[in-house]
Amino acid sequence: MSTFEAQLATHYPDSQIDAQSYWQPGTEEPGSALNISPLLHYDFLRLDGPDSRKFLQGQTSCDWQQITAEQASRGAYCNLKGRVVSSFVGAMPSEDCALLRMSADLCESTRLLLNKYIVFSKASISETRRQHHVIALWGDDAQSKISAVFGKCPQGELSSVVTDPDTVIIQSDHDGKRFECWLSDERAWELWPALSEGASVVPGGRWEAENIRAGIADVCAATQDMFVPQQLNYQLTGALNFKKGCYTGQEVVARMQYRGKLKRRLYAATVNHDTPATPGSELFADDEASSIGNVVSMYSENGQALVSAVLSINALDKAIHLAGETQPLSLLELPYPLPEIGED
Repeated sequence: MSTFEAQLATHYPDSQIDAQSYWQPGTEEPGSALNISPLLHYDFLRLDGPDSRKFLQGQTSCDWQQITAEQASRGAYCNLKGRVVSSFVGAMPSEDCALLRMSADLCESTRLLLNKYIVFSKASISETRRQHHVIALWGDDAQSKISAVFGKCPQGELSSVVTDPDTVIIQSDHDGKRFECWLSDERAWELWPALSEGASVVPGGRWEAENIRAGIADVCAATQDMFVPQQLNYQLTGALNFKKGCYTGQEVVARMQYRGKLKRRLYAATVNHDTPATPGSELFADDEASSIGNVVSMYSENGQALVSAVLSINALDKAIHLAGETQPLSLLELPYPLPEIGED
């Protein structure tokens, strides 16, 4: 257990990691127009060395030439068949250091895969877990809180501010109401009192609920190798760059974009459901026996669940439900337009 996790457990004695892998504070602390939560379901891969950018440029779907101390990016690492092995937000705190924030249960397998190819580069991947933590802040007062604690605030979606080697702040949305603070283990607890003052300390799953509403999807161990990037709408959320050149799986991803016919893609939905379905769970339409999609993530609270799912486009006019359930999903409108098939 990291220092930050141990101190959280001491300060919040009723806290726990719930069945959905999200941190729960126990008793919530009331606040105003600001929510805060440690996102312990995330962890980082850290690359150090002068070839870190060059190496990742040839392995992942985003353009690392455009990632700087002021600009982060979403991205994916794919296998040779173009299936997403891991998804991440990538940042460059310095020219010789890269951080990839991803689902914690993917860090080790992704590190082992990348290590096969990094041996010829002047870069290395750290084996140490929990060197950094994500503290999320969101709400109407998030921007003012970030400015008050760090002296400045990112301005624009996925823009970043690096105040020191242990501190990276990233704006996660277009409106400036959602921020991720990437802090070293020691720095995270040092800044927690100032960041949480006046805020509602809430379950980490509520951040995932905001991601679902925003149409932002991460893969985890249960959905590794299950989807091509376009099924997760990565071409619409900035995780795919089609001008950067070759990377692992690029030929398959490009063929799907320019010559393929996308039959499934990401949608968000609500459903009356108390028990969350695990990522990868199948979805069905009407009384059909064949699956028409899979859950990507789900957050359930007080009998209502938000679902991120990859669904067959041809099944959207039917009653879609989780396996073994009858309650139909109600699709939500995503904040970005979904092009007609063939126009992605």
